[in-house]
Amino acid sequence: MIITDIRDRILFQRLPVGTRLPNEIELMEQYGLGRVTVREALRVLERDGLVEIRRGPTGGIFVRHTDISQASDAMAMLFRFNDTTLGESAEFRALLEPRVAHQAALNATDEQLEEIRAIADGRADVRQVAELHALLSAACGNKVFELVLKALHDSAAGHYRYDVFEAESADRGVHDHVEVAKAIVARDAAAAEEAMRRHLATYATYLEDNDLVGAPTIPERSPASVR
Repeated sequence: MIITDIRDRILFQRLPVGTRLPNEIELMEQYGLGRVTVREALRVLERDGLVEIRRGPTGGIFVRHTDISQASDAMAMLFRFNDTTLGESAEFRALLEPRVAHQAALNATDEQLEEIRAIADGRADVRQVAELHALLSAACGNKVFELVLKALHDSAAGHYRYDVFEAESADRGVHDHVEVAKAIVARDAAAAEEAMRRHLATYATYLEDNDLVGAPTIPERSPASVR
């Protein structure tokens, strides 16, 4: 009852981050429930990223909004527990990301276009080039694409398979990203879609040629131990 009530209040009343909520004693009185029950409800809300509990004289219970990192962490665990493979990930991306590139060429804001132009012009560092997929999902103009792809991207980013990709493949990926970025900057949606399709096809071929299609998306060991 407490969880549902507070969750609905945050979601439907659009309470801003930092809004102070009733404290434990006030919640006990409001719902006629004991301290243990109230604290358990607050733990669930805190786990779900909807409240922040601060201790001390200026503490209390405050509204926060669910962060994408929570979805990313959950996806990483789901991928690992369900033995998802690099081949499955490549197939999913090949179906979705060319369309995202197409839409990004049409819908990217001037500010987003400047970030992408840095990649197209060769002014971006390797880390920025690698972020192109995330940039395009944010620029495509579709919030569902953006949130789903960002969660997927972030879930894999912390577990990048450094152990299976060679320098030559990484260099090819940088080249492909630059080609996609150039098409985006030119606002050429068809060229952007085709460049992304070629890029992901090259990636899929690399997996096949190196017997990596069945390799796990999330490695059995931590990234630090396989670099």
